[in-house]
Amino acid sequence: MKSNTKHLYPLKFVPVSAQRPWGNHRLATQWNKPFDPNETLGESWEISGFEDDSSLVAEGYLAENALYDIIETYMGDIVGDELYKCFGNEFPLLIKLLDVQDKLSLQVHPDDETAFDRHNCYGKSEAWYILHAEPDAKIYMGFNRDMDPNDFYTRCKEGRVMDVLNVVTPKAGDFFFIEAGTVHSAEGGIVIAEVQQLSDVTYRLFDWGREFNPETRRETHLDIAFDCINYKKYDPEQAFVPAEHTAPLLTQNRYFTINKLDLTNSFHIYTDQYQSFILYFVAKGEACITPSKSQGESTYQIRQGEWILVPAAYPDFILSQTVPGTQVLEVYIRLEEEKDSYLPDGNEN
Repeated sequence: MKSNTKHLYPLKFVPVSAQRPWGNHRLATQWNKPFDPNETLGESWEISGFEDDSSLVAEGYLAENALYDIIETYMGDIVGDELYKCFGNEFPLLIKLLDVQDKLSLQVHPDDETAFDRHNCYGKSEAWYILHAEPDAKIYMGFNRDMDPNDFYTRCKEGRVMDVLNVVTPKAGDFFFIEAGTVHSAEGGIVIAEVQQLSDVTYRLFDWGREFNPETRRETHLDIAFDCINYKKYDPEQAFVPAEHTAPLLTQNRYFTINKLDLTNSFHIYTDQYQSFILYFVAKGEACITPSKSQGESTYQIRQGEWILVPAAYPDFILSQTVPGTQVLEVYIRLEEEKDSYLPDGNEN
């Protein structure tokens, strides 16, 4: 670990890509990611705080250091003092990019209580922000009716699940909060920015026939997932925000808060009001972070498709666009009651 005598700065990380049977290499190139065009990949870990799979910093004097080690050194200065007390050296979120072409397995994730009991880890509630969707793309989110557990079990075993799933035709800008217990899947040319708890526990319920072919078979977990599923009819009012929604807030829950910011006007971000790290993701356009007071450092550029982590101890700054029409996601964790944590600066770019 390098010296901590220098001040902290906004951190970018080196994405790590993985092959997935449902993956697609064609669309991910739109998001400036280092995918090999000769491979079908599907999943990129953009920011990971696992001790054994910790993301490496891409730039600056902390380059090539792991996020886990940086938090171990700087503690609450990275994530916020209260969050550090809760999560220790592990960064509490896992950030992914999903590039889905073939069908993602129909899956569900356990809640915290079940995950700690079975796997000694956190549960997995997550959020999907749709970056791109082909016209024939589909997202399967929950059930279209109240389900009988035994009926659903039989349908998975016999491959008859389609007619009980809630089907959504997604478009760029749609947002889904996927609470633990919600069955879900996707297919057909979709690029998704995923924000989730720091957990990699997934129970596959049905793999669209791949599980019946020795060459494509992956382990399924229907038996152990049986008591983790929410069998109630899916309620989009509680978990879905369409692209046309204009208010910044997309979701606010105990796992994370996510806002969508239109940077037509700049925002003055007062970091001490968050009491948390802040993540920014450029969904469209290009943004920059500029210290509000002279600290002898330059502006930090964030291109489309990039994530950046602003440490909790970083001073207040201006978030602005460098390309007209820029939209960013803002992600943080609030353990207390929410406060107004950003104000329009009034400066158009």
